[in-house]
Amino acid sequence: MTLIELIKKYGANKGEDTMWASVELLSKTLQDKLTDAEFTELKKRMHYIMVGGHYDKEFAELQMPKMYYEDTDGTKHYAPYWTEDEVRTLYSEVKGKIEDYNFYDFEVALNMIKSDYCPLLKRWFPDESKEDHIRRLVALTVNWLSDEDNPFGTEKVWLYFNH
Repeated sequence: MTLIELIKKYGANKGEDTMWASVELLSKTLQDKLTDAEFTELKKRMHYIMVGGHYDKEFAELQMPKMYYEDTDGTKHYAPYWTEDEVRTLYSEVKGKIEDYNFYDFEVALNMIKSDYCPLLKRWFPDESKEDHIRRLVALTVNWLSDEDNPFGTEKVWLYFNH
């Protein structure tokens, strides 16, 4: 008998306390047996089942530090590039244009856009002010999120990194 068969056969009518005790046992056992990477991957899959393809604070904070760009001298700059408050201010200015995405989706996408396009933008616009550079990155992010023919629909950010 598999665990799901056991739960369906004996746990389904035992009430919420029994089900939560079962979930807790499974969680602790898996966390002990899986590597950190495997457990994180399992949590991502569970998150997707329960929440759908949108970031929350925990998963955004796990995703962003993997992003970086290199200067011409080889110096690597890692995300996140802005504080949460700075990104919240930027998000408040554009959230009406990207209604299908939450703050953390925007934060991940904005940091990804900076990681991918910062060196190019610096070459194209070497004398650009910091404010204009950020405005350009935000516009690129909104455009990227608004791309209707992407294969991931309104879960683009999550599925781009976790597909």
